[in-house]
Amino acid sequence: MAPALRSFSLDNIPSGKLLLALLTGALLLTPVQALQLKATTIELAHPANGSVLRLPGQAVLLVSGHNHEFRWLSRVDYANNSTEQIALPVQVQFFQPATLAGHSGSQLVAMGQDALWHYQTDTKKWRQLTSAPSAYPVTDAKRMLELEFAADLDQNGLTDFLVPDFRALQVLMQQKDGTFRTYSLPIAAQMQIFQKDPDFLLKTPRQVDFTLDGRTDIVFNVDDSLWVYPQQADGSFVTTATVVPLGLGLTPDVQAQQRGGDGRSYEGLTITRLERLLDLNGDKVTDLVVQQQHYVDVMEQKYSYRIHYGRNDNGKLVFPTTADQQINTTGVQFDVQFADLDADGRLDFYTPAADIGISKIVSALLTGSASVDWLFYKQQPDGSFGTKPVHRQEVDVGISLGSGQFNLPVTAVLKGLDGKATLLKAEDDDTLRSYAPVGAKLFSDKSTRQNIKLPKRAINLLVNDLNDDGKEDLVLPFGAQEAKDQTNQLTILLQ
Repeated sequence: MAPALRSFSLDNIPSGKLLLALLTGALLLTPVQALQLKATTIELAHPANGSVLRLPGQAVLLVSGHNHEFRWLSRVDYANNSTEQIALPVQVQFFQPATLAGHSGSQLVAMGQDALWHYQTDTKKWRQLTSAPSAYPVTDAKRMLELEFAADLDQNGLTDFLVPDFRALQVLMQQKDGTFRTYSLPIAAQMQIFQKDPDFLLKTPRQVDFTLDGRTDIVFNVDDSLWVYPQQADGSFVTTATVVPLGLGLTPDVQAQQRGGDGRSYEGLTITRLERLLDLNGDKVTDLVVQQQHYVDVMEQKYSYRIHYGRNDNGKLVFPTTADQQINTTGVQFDVQFADLDADGRLDFYTPAADIGISKIVSALLTGSASVDWLFYKQQPDGSFGTKPVHRQEVDVGISLGSGQFNLPVTAVLKGLDGKATLLKAEDDDTLRSYAPVGAKLFSDKSTRQNIKLPKRAINLLVNDLNDDGKEDLVLPFGAQEAKDQTNQLTILLQ
């Protein structure tokens, strides 16, 4: 039904303005062009319930999967709709694409117990790339997963590797001849013991230009400070940290660990953590985001994100101790994202949020579903994010008591040629809704539909420009929990 129009008089409107008004009205009444995705389904010999990534520059996907007994990794040529399984050595645990000296195109590299491994597609064999003792001295025989341990830190066109250990991060800088220079950056893992079983928490190596010299440095957060390991002009790393106190009131690491039996009440508890180091406003200077998690009680939580915009103070990166901006949200959050959704050069904020309480838990168990809100906040020209989300979408999450799984349906944003994002959301198992980009609200309130078979559990979907045409595409993996005629496959959706 067309929207109702208010009556108005044309008598006193100049002809030029009248033409402009009529053209504007016509554009406003023109339906937004529907996003139609071209679907292709590729069969696999195993569940696609692990990780999915693309080899950059190639029409190749790497897809892992597992069940209660085995693990698999497949190489999928989506240009020719063909697949082949890759035999996995017992030592390997994580995989990534990499650019290696002496090899054309992106290569498959795996990290394992004590080495990095390279899969050679011509011989279909693995070779040891270099030794690299890690924090994974034994292998989980039922998992093969993606892990971000590869980056071109010195911008020489070759991939470098970051291998965590219990007491240090090993940074392996690849040289033009294929050898590696290794730098050990001291940083201790945290250990938690539940009964007798240890649980190790590894510090995240954050890759930013902290020293403002155009080179990527490695930064760790320890308590209320940053440990900075600068990269030198020759690509080497200083192996003694520069400790930078923040004065932001971050919760000390030992207090941020939340374990039952510590005698601490959750009522009124606030945990303040470093959430992210990244350039939010496009000024080429790193900014800092702090997450504050406030417990009303053990069930109800509120989150806020304090934005501290970085300043270049005579060649030194500094952050104000008082936040420049703040984002307030509610509910438990598990996938915080910063991305430029409207192509204005500034990163926007979005996250799924779930309200958890006794009544919500009981209802979810009885109905087999729970609601999750996706909250979208647009960054304004002054760096603020508003007092409430500009767009909100409710998604029903399926809860399986039989498998013990939470099935998050398809929810994703895809950018078009103009850099603006369209929001995609599953309505049911075979209907995908698209919300077109709309200025200040980021997405339209109205949507278009497309009939496509969708997975129940889409937590490991992949967004990537698969055909390098400037438009992002979507890969939907189907695992063993899907309908019998839909298990063990991928669906590729091209813009």
